[in-house]
Amino acid sequence: MSFQPVKRKRGRPKKTVLTLREDIQAEKLTMDKNKLLTNEKVEDWDKEINGSEINEEITEPPINEISRGETTPSNHNSEEQQQTLTNGFVRVEKENSFKQPTIIHIIDGEKGGCGKSFFCRTFIEYCNSIGYDVAIVDADTSNKDIAKIYSDVEVAFFSDDEKLASEADKIFDLAFEKSVLVNLPAQVYSNVTNWIRRNDLVNLGKDNSIKFIKWFVCTGGVDSVNFFLKSLNDLGDDIIHVFVRNQGLCDDWEYINEMPEFQSAVSDYNFIIMDFPKFPFWERNVIDRLEINFSMAIAHPEIKVVPKQRVKNFLKEAYASFAATELIQ
Repeated sequence: MSFQPVKRKRGRPKKTVLTLREDIQAEKLTMDKNKLLTNEKVEDWDKEINGSEINEEITEPPINEISRGETTPSNHNSEEQQQTLTNGFVRVEKENSFKQPTIIHIIDGEKGGCGKSFFCRTFIEYCNSIGYDVAIVDADTSNKDIAKIYSDVEVAFFSDDEKLASEADKIFDLAFEKSVLVNLPAQVYSNVTNWIRRNDLVNLGKDNSIKFIKWFVCTGGVDSVNFFLKSLNDLGDDIIHVFVRNQGLCDDWEYINEMPEFQSAVSDYNFIIMDFPKFPFWERNVIDRLEINFSMAIAHPEIKVVPKQRVKNFLKEAYASFAATELIQ
């Protein structure tokens, strides 16, 4: 019986003990090498990273330079990139956040002959007496009572013609420098109201520290009061209203106070009531003829001592009424 050796199956050669030890030592050497590389303190940044070589030196600006306001390349963005998105809208920083607050004082009354111009002249005198700097705008282009007496008076007008609607914008532009006093002519209520609403001037004013105050000069008649109530209904929630009771045209306001519509307005709106004192007719005619202001009248040789005193008494009472509103400071 013959003996035949068992044939080995073909495949991966069987490792000997010596070969296995060599593999283990090689694997340990690789691990030690990697460990050394990991713990190595890198002094030169010009090393390969992911197979690529850095040729430029990476530097960061010192902290003290950044604190001095020096910009880094990331700060050199365009204006569009500096805009901030808020609730889906682009918010741009306001340019006039540090603007001094100003007021546009509108002298209204709608009806002709209610005393707007004379009230405006007294208003100007009061502002001068307390050092309240205002730009004066005479929007009554037909009479120009204010421009005849005072210097440096701007002229503007309100028109229902869409092509001329921007003529009133001068008033708002002036309010960026100082408060503005506007003397309105009669029968421009709709044009003025449309100018304010169409241009959203109430909110635009809030953004630029500009607010409106309407001084409504009333004759004491029911129709004049109704115009005031209409203004309250249209703009009373957005603009401060002052109900000016012209004592020179009406000295009994009891009926107006008891009107149901007026009483409802008192409860619905926060407006101010001001009494404008009566001015003696003789002195007024002289002042109007001479086209002078009150200060000039007190020093004018044509006006005698007692009439001058009446002018002073009127101004004293009128100034007290203006001061009581606490709207001009």
